[in-house]
Amino acid sequence: MKIIDAHSHIDYISHNVQTGVVATVCCATCESEWQNLINITNVDKNVYGAFGVHPWFVADIKDGFELRLENLLKSNDSFMIGEIGLDKYKPDMDKQIDVFQKQFEIAIKLKRSVFLHCVGAWDKILHILKQYKKSELPTIVAHGFNGSVEILDTLINNGNVFISFNKVVPEYIQNTPINKILVETDGKNNIVLSDMVDKISNIKSENNAGEIIYENTLKVLQNG
Repeated sequence: MKIIDAHSHIDYISHNVQTGVVATVCCATCESEWQNLINITNVDKNVYGAFGVHPWFVADIKDGFELRLENLLKSNDSFMIGEIGLDKYKPDMDKQIDVFQKQFEIAIKLKRSVFLHCVGAWDKILHILKQYKKSELPTIVAHGFNGSVEILDTLINNGNVFISFNKVVPEYIQNTPINKILVETDGKNNIVLSDMVDKISNIKSENNAGEIIYENTLKVLQNG
């Protein structure tokens, strides 16, 4: 069984330490991490880079970040966008929304997959997504999903959205089609992805769950 960690960070390259994990998606969360991640991807071709500004760090943004992000993405077709999104429990929601929308527009323009962080703000995220036609939306990974089943259903039916899990919640797994499931560590070394895949396989009664999840992740890496 081959597994791709669908969401990690530069301080935990999971395929170097976990059995069965063959590649890692590393998400930069602020501009100061971007060059470091570029250096890592240049050395290790099994690291896939996603670059963005996380909602926790919008206060640190310097003018023109969106142009620098777009130029960075144009320089390498394999780079994706993330981790971006909204967090209800962090300050300055208006700025969070502005920064998210600028990055999301770049994803649409360049047709790049998006790794989405959302805590307590799904109403705002869904409002933004509904401003676009489904055909305009990029591939979206709802990372570490932790919302209601109703929100889960809305996401799954709102375009090319994959749901990435870093823990196995049976209710979520039961309500997510197997061809929409990804697994991730979120940079935590106590999450064993092979164990997660086995649990998902049992819940879905799907012997080929590992292969399907692997293929799902490849689709994201290929930007849909």
